[in-house]
Amino acid sequence: MKRLTDESVMSEFKKFKTYQMDPNKKSMIARELAQIEHKRNRFHFLRFYKPVLSVFVLLFFFVSASLFVLNDTSEAPTPTKTGYQTGAEQFLHGDETYGIQHNKDFSLKKNRDGSVLFKADGKIVGGIEPLTDDEMYKNMNKQHIFTSEKLDSYNYQTTFTLDHQKTMEVTQILHYYFTSPNSQLNYHVYFYTPFFTEEKADDLARSFEIYKDGKLIEGTEHWSLSTEFATNTFEVLIGEKDKLGISGPDFIAGKVDKYIWHFFGSSNEVETLSSGNFKVTATNKESGEKEKVLVQSAGSDNEKMVWSYEMTKGSPLTGDADVGSIHSIPSNLKFSKPGIWRLDVYFGVKRFGYLVVEVK
Repeated sequence: MKRLTDESVMSEFKKFKTYQMDPNKKSMIARELAQIEHKRNRFHFLRFYKPVLSVFVLLFFFVSASLFVLNDTSEAPTPTKTGYQTGAEQFLHGDETYGIQHNKDFSLKKNRDGSVLFKADGKIVGGIEPLTDDEMYKNMNKQHIFTSEKLDSYNYQTTFTLDHQKTMEVTQILHYYFTSPNSQLNYHVYFYTPFFTEEKADDLARSFEIYKDGKLIEGTEHWSLSTEFATNTFEVLIGEKDKLGISGPDFIAGKVDKYIWHFFGSSNEVETLSSGNFKVTATNKESGEKEKVLVQSAGSDNEKMVWSYEMTKGSPLTGDADVGSIHSIPSNLKFSKPGIWRLDVYFGVKRFGYLVVEVK
């Protein structure tokens, strides 16, 4: 067979008859091809629509969960610096200790949690325990509170509650809460009556002390000198206006002088002023010692230092109309040495107030 050359091929092609497509048919074929392509693309998208949608849904939940975890972590409560939740834990891991005066009438039993129990004849008659603020308020909420008040003239910021109980052995519980200025712990010191009288409990509560690394914490005890104030008749007293004042000469150590105590108030104070003997406890700022300063039978052979003047409970009050007081009591006072002295005043077992004076 004879092999064709390029020229022969081109010559043969020229012998074929050529045709031209009608423009309308050409346009119709183009449209049909376009429709076929559109259907093919649509089918391609639908084929992958569900998988793509599933991926987006999973991504949405993943991102949402991640944000939740981050937010939850950022809003979590910051742990306390100490990490200790109870007063006992803070006390055991802290730098404080405490002490209180006691005698042979009761013994002290120390517990591993830092608390102490007062025991007599095998029975619990009181104790001490360190508490946080939350624990202190929960403790108060459990009580049958008859009295609740803030007290001054103690070594530390003090809250007192009188809790009525109805048991065979306990009639009342006297609660003292002392706030440490160092750690802000609240030391709960409590006494059961009738084993402790109100007067004895108060004396012991005043002896409560807190130590940091073995050194006494001075606390917030009030030792500012009492100021002078004038009555409606312009008589000058030393003390607290509308509460308690004293008139008389300057205080001179070792010298007996006469002074008049004036007490102010309304019906609320009358009950306290009528509740029994008039007692004055003098505390020296420098030594912390408590002394008798009331003098009985002054100037006579029977002169002696006493804690209180006997007064009948419920006896009528002797107010001074010129001064405006609802009760007035004359007394003789004598101080053993010069210095700053705090005079705490009681009627029966109820404390009325205090003065701080300078003795020369």
